[in-house]
Amino acid sequence: MDRLKKNWFKVIIIIIILKVIVGSFYWFEWRPSQIRKECGVGLVSSGPDWKIEQGNARYKECIIKHGLEK
Repeated sequence: MDRLKKNWFKVIIIIIILKVIVGSFYWFEWRPSQIRKECGVGLVSSGPDWKIEQGNARYKECIIKHGLEK
């Protein structure tokens, strides 16, 4: 416990760095992949009689709606 009291600043810095790394991974890797997956599932469930051009437009619209592209 004495050791922790002496190095409290280092422990806080390590915790902050870990939070930044985890937050960055979520924001730039996990979140976009989940949005793309969700938009793709929406296309599959839209039925067998849709055309590719309509599907591409719907997918792009879904991606834009969720904020991945402008």
